[in-house]
Amino acid sequence: MTALLAALAWAPCLAADALPQPALDGGKQLGLDPRFVYGVQQGLEMLYLRRYEGARDHFAALEAEWPGTAMRSVADVLVWQALMMENFDFRYDKQYWTASKMARADLDAARATPGNDAWEALLYATVLGIESIHTMRQGGYVSALKLAFQAMDEIEGCRAAAPGFVDLTLADGLYNYWRSAVTMHNKMLPDFGDHRQQGLAQMQAVEATGVFVRPMATLSLAFSYWESGELSKAATYTAKNRAAYPDNVINNLVSGMLFTSMRRYDDAIVQCDRVLAVDPKNTRVHYWRGLALLKSNRVPEAKTELQTYLAAPHLELDQRSYGHYRLGQAHERAKEWTQAMEQYRLAVKLDGHKGAKAAIDDLEEKKKAGAITY
Repeated sequence: MTALLAALAWAPCLAADALPQPALDGGKQLGLDPRFVYGVQQGLEMLYLRRYEGARDHFAALEAEWPGTAMRSVADVLVWQALMMENFDFRYDKQYWTASKMARADLDAARATPGNDAWEALLYATVLGIESIHTMRQGGYVSALKLAFQAMDEIEGCRAAAPGFVDLTLADGLYNYWRSAVTMHNKMLPDFGDHRQQGLAQMQAVEATGVFVRPMATLSLAFSYWESGELSKAATYTAKNRAAYPDNVINNLVSGMLFTSMRRYDDAIVQCDRVLAVDPKNTRVHYWRGLALLKSNRVPEAKTELQTYLAAPHLELDQRSYGHYRLGQAHERAKEWTQAMEQYRLAVKLDGHKGAKAAIDDLEEKKKAGAITY
């Protein structure tokens, strides 16, 4: 019944003359029924708005209307990944891999029937690309690289079947910008030249005319301008996503991180508070809220936030290490030298944290000089 209601939510707009232009464009570019494209767009809007259960029901109804499109299982992949990315953790690793395996199986079954080549390649590229990112986050760099190459092959397959599909330009833009940025900053890598402006222009084209990934292009532009040091310009893009998707936890976390880099600590705290209003169980936000409080010299509050963060389950080793390091800084700011040293040592013990090592050396030098005691 819930799935039927989800279908009815967009059914009145399915007449071809009532469809918005992006749905018509997507249908033409991919060789799909524009009503199906519009249904996918509506489901993705739910994901961007963080209406995860509604999105699942919607995509299930969509696949019931258009069987063999793999939308139910691919939507599960997207939801499980979004939930983990909101906390930068792996809480739902088992559920995610189950969904990804099912999506692959559904897409293999779909490919057994001729037609929809561009769509199936697009979804396969999506599934493989997410697997690559997830595997890389878990430290499986060789496997992640293999998956990335497979995803690129699928992108090229989609491009061959639908050469006018604009969303693929986002992958081109990310490649041109970030390969340029990385190789320019690392002389050990082969020269690629500076294609950053080309990459930005390609991302902007997708943000303006994309079929499915306009908000992702917007966030990509924010990260790219952030990397180039144009923080104010980066902030305009996170603000654009906030206006359209105010409850999107990932964008709000990025906004808080960006504001902290800009030393706009009060604004950063506002964004962190918005995350907690939407999802009180979010743990990652306590790190960034604690850091903003620390940098704005609200030390007691910072300590509370960082302690809350460190008490959370599912923290990765480097996350826990950084939590101890920042808590050590908070204690040091409060002139609580013994507690600061304890936190720094915990960070070093976990993963050899370089910043914590330097902080320990600094405290020991001050102790030898008689400036502090602990």
